[in-house]
Amino acid sequence: MMAGLTMGLLSLDKLNLQILEMQGSPAEKARAEKLLPIIKQHHLLLVTLLLFNAAANEALPIFLNRLVSEGQAIIISVTCVLLFGEILPSAVFTGKQQLSIAASLVPFVRLIMLLAFPLAYPIAKILDKCLGEDHDVTRYKRKELKALVALQNNSPPFKASSMSKIQSVHNYGTVGSPIELILPSLKSASSSEDSTHEPVVISSPRAAQPFTPLYSVSGTNLHNDEVAIIHGALDMSTKTVEMVMTPFDKVYMLNHDILLDFDTMTDILASGYSRIPVYKTHRANIVGILMVKRLIVLSPEDPKPLKDLMLRRPILVTPDHPCYSILNVFQEGRSHIALVTPQKDLVQQCWVDGTDIDPELVTISGVVTIEDILEEIIMEEIEDESDLSGNNFGLSSEEHTSELRQRGILRAVFKFKEYGERARQRRLAAAAKSNVEVDPSAFNSSDTEATPLLVA
Repeated sequence: MMAGLTMGLLSLDKLNLQILEMQGSPAEKARAEKLLPIIKQHHLLLVTLLLFNAAANEALPIFLNRLVSEGQAIIISVTCVLLFGEILPSAVFTGKQQLSIAASLVPFVRLIMLLAFPLAYPIAKILDKCLGEDHDVTRYKRKELKALVALQNNSPPFKASSMSKIQSVHNYGTVGSPIELILPSLKSASSSEDSTHEPVVISSPRAAQPFTPLYSVSGTNLHNDEVAIIHGALDMSTKTVEMVMTPFDKVYMLNHDILLDFDTMTDILASGYSRIPVYKTHRANIVGILMVKRLIVLSPEDPKPLKDLMLRRPILVTPDHPCYSILNVFQEGRSHIALVTPQKDLVQQCWVDGTDIDPELVTISGVVTIEDILEEIIMEEIEDESDLSGNNFGLSSEEHTSELRQRGILRAVFKFKEYGERARQRRLAAAAKSNVEVDPSAFNSSDTEATPLLVA
């Protein structure tokens, strides 16, 4: 019994017991709660069990020597110790029912710990003093935890490169599938009300792509995506903004003197960006961020200079800024784009003073967005229809640019209709609140189709 308890109890891991106490079944939680208090007293438990085990092993030959001859006592003693002190305890107390057996014997263990306390406690304290109390839970290192997660993968060796790419699905079509929608001509929409609107068919030359099937994984196995996300989240603490940012020379930007006419607004929409840095005179002199959805209220027939719009100041971070830290800043809602520069304070001071940023004193390294951070966490590229490469579909550069413009215009029309419907609902609600009788048809959302292109 003592030998079995020694092997069964001392082989239990405190970390595993704490995991069971937090996330196990009700029965496992109850067993873990019983075992943890005595397992934490490692040296006291060890000394108690060894004292009783040694006493039993020494008492057996002496007891048998009074009943049988000396030779028979040795044979019987060795057989009993080997069978009942080693083989059976090892099989029973370390088997599948180890946790339940150990939990059921907790009252007995507490009793013998109480009986042996006067002798066992001083020895246990000496061990604690010399070897440490051994109360700390053995925790996994970061690399060990990643390896443990990878071992739970339900498929052959995990490779991040084998992960399928994520694609956006919108209410106006699925990425990779042909789009054929009849829309009012945007050019004719800006003409007089009496003009007839010729339908325009916007069709994508892309070949249809099958959906990536979704899998449900249960039990102890983890799917590739789960492993990738856990690995990405663990690696994020070692990454800085400089590792995930978009280099400044590849950033799409606008001059604040540009006029927001039809072609300019179409180009902005075709770029696929929702936030665009705006510069004055030279690219390093960034004056703010254009929120593209604010262009919804503008008409291309009455072009206004971009500098007349309200721009938002981007967040400023240094290249060595931790990725998790900037993610927390993004979550505050102040902005979802940050400007990366080593001269953060100097740029901020220029904005406060209203002076231009000197490119000889300030170096803009790039920009980082919340999408960049999320891509690092999930270890995949998040692609939408404007990110997909035309070369993958056999398109020339000119065809790809034209196709992007068409898809951008298509996206604008649907978003415009959505915003128009919201505005209609607000006007109806305001009229109802003021007890004014109105004809709902006067605010028909179909009127938005005859409105010049508004960019969302």
